Amino acid sequence: MPIDIIMPKLGLTMTEGLIVEWKKNEGEEVKKGEVLFVLETEKVTYEVEAPEDGTLAKILVQAQETVPVGAVVAYLLKPGENAASLSITALPDKHVSAASARVALPPGTVQSLQVASDRVKATPLAKKMAKAMGLDLNSIKGSGPAGRITIEDIEKAQKTAAAPSAPSPAVAAVPAAPGVAAPEGEGKVVPFTGMRRTIAKKMLASKVEAAQAYMGNTIDATRIQELRKVLMPRIERKCGVRITITDIIMKITGAALREHSVINTRWTDKGILFLPDVHMGMAMALDEGLIVPVIRDINKKNYGQIAAERVQLIQKGKENKFLPDDIKGGTFTLSAMGMFGLETFTAIINQPENAILAVGAIIEKPVVVAGEIVIRPMMTVNLTYDHRAIDGAEAGKFMRTLKEMLEEPLSVQ
Repeated sequence: MPIDIIMPKLGLTMTEGLIVEWKKNEGEEVKKGEVLFVLETEKVTYEVEAPEDGTLAKILVQAQETVPVGAVVAYLLKPGENAASLSITALPDKHVSAASARVALPPGTVQSLQVASDRVKATPLAKKMAKAMGLDLNSIKGSGPAGRITIEDIEKAQKTAAAPSAPSPAVAAVPAAPGVAAPEGEGKVVPFTGMRRTIAKKMLASKVEAAQAYMGNTIDATRIQELRKVLMPRIERKCGVRITITDIIMKITGAALREHSVINTRWTDKGILFLPDVHMGMAMALDEGLIVPVIRDINKKNYGQIAAERVQLIQKGKENKFLPDDIKGGTFTLSAMGMFGLETFTAIINQPENAILAVGAIIEKPVVVAGEIVIRPMMTVNLTYDHRAIDGAEAGKFMRTLKEMLEEPLSVQ
């Protein structure tokens, strides 16, 4: 009996997956453990392997189509079986988000089943943007899979409403094929990856939906550096990893959040959601873009555990082995850019969180201490917070506590 190849559930929060590409073709023999296809969910890509030896008989879901977890995406014939044993039915509309679904009739015959729906199809963000802009979704033509309305369609509709006259040919954008040089003077078009699209949507959503405000402080990092020197040999011997300044700052920030719970919140339609635990997001740059893996319950972990978990997450990122649960559930994010020598910067809130902390490089500077000018290692931290949920005074109290704790890290347990 043929083996069902299904869209796997990679974590508790995963509900659907996009097939990025098939690594095997129909009719091709495969070995157990060989990669059949690559899927993508949120910012995570994952290689799905063949469960047994066999032949990839029929691909039901094509590249760039999205299906829910558990949906059959292909059939694998066991050794000795043939395609005549297949009995394939059309995938229901709810199972495929694309222009068409593949249906197998008699062996060797394939036809397309047009996806239809009585309701307007739109991405969640597109619906929110349309509502905020007062646009009627029924009047907008979707350009996404199965005619789904995307944020790009909303933006286009908004521009059309604001300036209904068509642009002159002289200024009209000229599309270019993926990876092909655009007309002279317009550069080269680099196709979006799924991760880049997700980043763009989340960053735009953050700017559109949150009332972002900012404040910063300068920290004397003398004691942080001293603490790291003390902890480093002990943690390296016990955990096999080197503790970093970022590990220490994340731990201390978690402690400060515990004292100022309004910062560790989310904005909801029903009210401000106060979260009992601190799950620290750690902004990480990959070749494909930015991703934020999460260290959960950071206040319940010691410095060695935090350092070890950070190393594990970095390794997962390098090997492209993140699971959806690795990047879900953060309550507050820390973004450190000291490795680039940046003294100060501000960060965009990682939705649906209400705040993010940007940490700059530690740089020796002249400062006044007890009436004298001395050289100290100084560091700038900047908070971006959602002013809808967090008042400036509350943000200021948090930053004051954070400064005190960072400058006296031994007070943090």
